[in-house]
Amino acid sequence: MRIIDQNIIKFKFSFLLSFLLLLSGEAFSEQQRVSLRWKPSQGAESYLIELSEDREFLRVHHFYKTKNFRYEFNSQDSRFYVRVIGINMDGVRGVSSPIISLADKFAAAPKVKVERPSTVVASSEELRISLGDPQTSGPSSNNPGSPSSQKQVPVSTYYRVNGGEWQKYEGSISLSQEGWNEVEFYSEDILGNKETPKKTKYLKDTTAPQVRLIGEKKGQSGLIEIKSGAELTLQITEEGSGMEEVTINLAARDGSGAEVNLTLSGEEAKKPIKISSSGIDGLSILRWEANDKAGNYIQSEIPLLIDAKHPVCVFAPTEGKLREDGIYYLKENGLIAIRCEDPGTGSGISKLEYKIGNAPVQTYQNPIGFNTGIHTVTVYTSDRVGNQAEFKIKVNAIKPDWQKTGSELQEK
Repeated sequence: MRIIDQNIIKFKFSFLLSFLLLLSGEAFSEQQRVSLRWKPSQGAESYLIELSEDREFLRVHHFYKTKNFRYEFNSQDSRFYVRVIGINMDGVRGVSSPIISLADKFAAAPKVKVERPSTVVASSEELRISLGDPQTSGPSSNNPGSPSSQKQVPVSTYYRVNGGEWQKYEGSISLSQEGWNEVEFYSEDILGNKETPKKTKYLKDTTAPQVRLIGEKKGQSGLIEIKSGAELTLQITEEGSGMEEVTINLAARDGSGAEVNLTLSGEEAKKPIKISSSGIDGLSILRWEANDKAGNYIQSEIPLLIDAKHPVCVFAPTEGKLREDGIYYLKENGLIAIRCEDPGTGSGISKLEYKIGNAPVQTYQNPIGFNTGIHTVTVYTSDRVGNQAEFKIKVNAIKPDWQKTGSELQEK
């Protein structure tokens, strides 16, 4: 990859251009493709991708207009020079990007198997294609608009899109329909000589990939709540030009603990993506960026509550105290109250149960009373995402067996 950087001051438009050699999966054919990508320019509402046969751009052969930040070129554009120009909301053009030779890029690009025929253009917000200069085309020319064609008699070129009405070609064709577009065209001179219509196909893709988190629901906090270590699943839908790349980041908002960074491309980006939350705790942010092969781009984020800690319980005797031997001593009619809390960033208490000795487990609702004697109490608690804890205490309930009226010596 080659990076070209140039600062542009007019309208504050600036470009950072890079070219990518694109590899794809299953195929219709072997061909070459390169992709142009640039950074968004401040003040630019859209971008004009201009192609010329000369480096000085004395004449623009054809152009594509897009609101995206990436464009993919097929071999049909390999002989041209290319530049990108930002356009502001008033239609004013900024200074152009550096001029790059597509011929040089295609010379270095390997032939690869691709998912789409070579006539496809992964297209722009407003796709305009060119059949060449209509004033220099001729019915005998294999390439209308080719500089090598010789003008003998005036000619006209006609086209139609998706089987619609034939229209006279005036220099460019605007394709407004999303998805596949079939373009037919032919040239005819004033003598009635008419060439056999040719066909080409273009893919207009202006819809960004759809990324969503599946299988999760919002909890009591109003956020999606999961247990730390559980897997999150992202599902990506891309029905246009195909996925190019998705980048995912998951981290606690305060920057503590583990962090997940994942980048997938091509076929791997089409499958459901599993993200582990192991080592992450508290309020966290799941972010993603995704772009398709047409340059459509989306970024989004979701706040999550990732709970790594189980609830904590404390025990409070109403009539008695905890002795140094670790046993709670209760006075007559004394009770043990249980209070459990989930840590501040937790999902909240879901269950609180207890049992005395080998008795059945029951839900805790009120402070617990005990018969005289020593007892073992087991407490079970869990939070709303499944973090569990178990606590055991010993209780000694004492009932005095002496009379409180004092002692008197009785004579026999």
